[in-house]
Amino acid sequence: MNRIQKIIIRKMAAGYTQPEVAQYLEKRKITPCSLSTIEKELLKLKKEYGAQTMVQLFIILIKKGHIKV
Repeated sequence: MNRIQKIIIRKMAAGYTQPEVAQYLEKRKITPCSLSTIEKELLKLKKEYGAQTMVQLFIILIKKGHIKV
């Protein structure tokens, strides 16, 4: 998982929406920060981990230790 993907997952796990994650990245001058980038990175992660939904992706990432609950 790359740096941007880690930030996206961490923020979404904390309850941020995709537009809120984009704003978070933009405020901190972290690029790329567009909503389109966030959507593409989430699609990459779903494909990489074989998830069909965001819920399924988060469950997989929790089981693999990428997200702490």
